[in-house]
Amino acid sequence: MFNATLCEIIKDGKILLKKASRGVSKGNWNGLGGKIEGNETEIDNVVREVKEESGLTINETKKHGVITFYQGNRQNIFCIVHVFSTDNFEGEIKSSDEGELKWFDFDSIPYKEMWPDDAFWLPLVLEGKKFNAEFIFDHKMKKILEHKIADIE
Repeated sequence: MFNATLCEIIKDGKILLKKASRGVSKGNWNGLGGKIEGNETEIDNVVREVKEESGLTINETKKHGVITFYQGNRQNIFCIVHVFSTDNFEGEIKSSDEGELKWFDFDSIPYKEMWPDDAFWLPLVLEGKKFNAEFIFDHKMKKILEHKIADIE
């Protein structure tokens, strides 16, 4: 089990996604972020990960909530992800060895090339909502067996 962050970079009706070249998300389009290391806070982590993966410096974030992912059953937590978004950033976008970066219009987000849970919660982020969610995946982390999303506003 690990804790991680995910930051959705949003600007002018578009979202910046990364096609992961390694790790558990390899081959999937995803927001930016990663595992929280050592004594990092969630904010320290999300700022570091976004900088490493895109070259962008985040000036401000909004926390949308927490998603708990289970593998196989509710007794086996795979990871806990703290979800953020920002439209306040600076710098030039640079792809890294973490993966290719691309802007997508909200109406052309490639959900079929993303984690299957993204289609449930990412629209809430785009609407600016706060929520907590749980997703129970099968043992291979490919198929959602059960999910629950609760509005926290």
